Amino acid sequence: MIELTNIDLLETRAKLNGENTKENKMLYLWADYAADVRLMGVFFDRCRSTYEDFFPAFESYLQGLEALKKKLKTGNKEFDGLLRQYIDYETDFYAIMLVQTPRTKHPEASMLPDFYKHIVSDKKFTDDVVLRFPSGVKIVESYVLFAGLRASSRADNDNLVDRHLEYLHDDRLKGEYVVNSEFRRFKSYDQYLTGMEKYEKYFVTPSLKRRAEAVGSKLYDTRAGGQAADFTYPDMNGKMVSLSDFKGKVVLVDVWATWCGPCRGEIPHLKKLEEEMHGKDVVFLGVSVDEVKDKQKWIEFIKKEGLKGIQVLADGWSKITKDYKITGIPRFMVFDRRGNIVSVDAPRPSKPELKKMLEAELNK
Repeated sequence: MIELTNIDLLETRAKLNGENTKENKMLYLWADYAADVRLMGVFFDRCRSTYEDFFPAFESYLQGLEALKKKLKTGNKEFDGLLRQYIDYETDFYAIMLVQTPRTKHPEASMLPDFYKHIVSDKKFTDDVVLRFPSGVKIVESYVLFAGLRASSRADNDNLVDRHLEYLHDDRLKGEYVVNSEFRRFKSYDQYLTGMEKYEKYFVTPSLKRRAEAVGSKLYDTRAGGQAADFTYPDMNGKMVSLSDFKGKVVLVDVWATWCGPCRGEIPHLKKLEEEMHGKDVVFLGVSVDEVKDKQKWIEFIKKEGLKGIQVLADGWSKITKDYKITGIPRFMVFDRRGNIVSVDAPRPSKPELKKMLEAELNK
């Protein structure tokens, strides 16, 4: 871990405070050197810059950049390598932002310096190191937009996102771009489902998956008759189980936890209901919101209480609680044979109405 506690990286200028490491000093030299073009390119609203003053300043910046890079050595190979990459990505970013942000004057394509011809390259964005930098996501977004606009022969909007992804050569970068651009535009749960089907393979980190799923949770409508929001969790043996696995059967989902008193109070009634409906086309699916760290406690509780049906562990208040707007447990939900919602707030097993609801679905 590189500590930068004595340097402030401000929008306009960097500032050193007190004692500093070699890393801080080198970072300061770079930030101070780039301050003017950063201000004109990225924070243009503070100086009202246009291409007329930016291009000369940028050319001057480029002329001295290689000489500066040779000075930026600390002996810390990891830091020195990251700083060089940071400088390269930021330099592209300053140039791109000049043409992507509102200005009082805009250059024609023929006016762009030669530097712009070399911004897009297959050698860039081959790993996710850019995400370690403060403006990492913005750098990714601006780059693919710039690259896409330059491919004027394919300027139509069909499959625009897919074309943008061609300029990124790392799955995590693709995931960040999709979540931060495409998913933000979704207006319906159907759009979200289509997006997940197409792009879920790029959500390679827990954070990416959570952020993508949060979009679906916000859009999801829990009305009766609507499509069930699917979820997938491991059972006691680690086998992944999904709600959608049970299409063709009526499903009763019990959202509970070992620490929940009211949940434990429903167990005798739930076991009785399971016995009464034994042999019928009903699946009893228990979804515990106990955390993974308490997995063994959960397993032991299931065995001690003799819980039947299928039991899975959701690891806290995760996707199922967000999709179905669950803020308290126990919560019982019923789904029909087609995988549609019957009720996301069904009566508890201690109430005879739950059995009647299940029987009504079986008789359809």
